[in-house]
Amino acid sequence: MNTADDLANPLERLGGSVERVTFHSEASGFCVLRVKVRGQRDLYTVIGSAASVTPGEYVECLGNWINDRAHGLQFKASQLKVVQPSTLEGIEKYLGSGMVKGIGPHFAKKLIKAF
Repeated sequence: MNTADDLANPLERLGGSVERVTFHSEASGFCVLRVKVRGQRDLYTVIGSAASVTPGEYVECLGNWINDRAHGLQFKASQLKVVQPSTLEGIEKYLGSGMVKGIGPHFAKKLIKAF
């Protein structure tokens, strides 16, 4: 059932590659992400909730744009789904993020070139 607020602010979709995790709370899952959207030059700020998220992963979000007084324009995701990277650039960023013990940015680049 749609409420008057839902009709006034329909949910939008936003998807992109996580470039940076600005903040992530292990306790609540709240996160602030900088996301690169295909076809857009600038990074977008996405706020939402995710169990874990790392640079290089792809996020699919459903939510609304808000203009925070302190932080500016942000996409407030009511649903945030994290998808494992599938592009070479995404895989390199994911491996180099420290998620895999012993692999940093330099070794991640070498692995991508080798395979």
